[in-house]
Amino acid sequence: MPTKILWAWERPEDLRFIDTKQYGVAFLAQTITLETDNVLPKPRRQPLETAPGTYIIAVTRIETKKGSAERPTFTPEMATKVASLVKNTLELPNVKGVQIDFDAVVSERSFYRSMMKELKKQLPPETPLTMTSLASWCTGDAWFNDFPVDEAVPMAFQMGADDEKIKNYLRNGNDWNETLCRGSYGISVDEPLGVELKPNRRVYYFSNSAWKSADIERIR
Repeated sequence: MPTKILWAWERPEDLRFIDTKQYGVAFLAQTITLETDNVLPKPRRQPLETAPGTYIIAVTRIETKKGSAERPTFTPEMATKVASLVKNTLELPNVKGVQIDFDAVVSERSFYRSMMKELKKQLPPETPLTMTSLASWCTGDAWFNDFPVDEAVPMAFQMGADDEKIKNYLRNGNDWNETLCRGSYGISVDEPLGVELKPNRRVYYFSNSAWKSADIERIR
């Protein structure tokens, strides 16, 4: 897996210009909504162009209905269904790994854990499994330290009320508390972090608009 990964979200993307020896692509492959007993997948609808040989990761975004009448039941069957849908993204062209993007609240964490363990069982042993993590998760309690993932990517952008607190934490030379978070960073080219990153870590880059070759120069 390259040490630089571009996130390609739900919009038309042409990434044929990247150097495939240096950069990979993590694209939003599907969004799964959990509602009562239902698991509702919505596949990517926007085109994605990549050069031959690009290292590609399929990202699954998980969302939950919050209304009392629509709140998910989080049954084991739902966890199995979600895991199966994620595993199926390996069938998309040139996908080598999968990533989960789920901003789980406290009441959803038990389901998240069981789903990830089921997913790990379903994936081929050599398939990289990663997850995104709110930056606050990586500086707080280690609630996901038993997840069977290769890395948890701290999203150090769009941090809301925690923004200055976490930036100051990093500026003071602190590392992420959670060990799974210590292999990578997630940053935005539109929101400079202003922090010296720890060496030898993978960096995932996010952009609010479609990627252009000029963005690679900004990263450099």
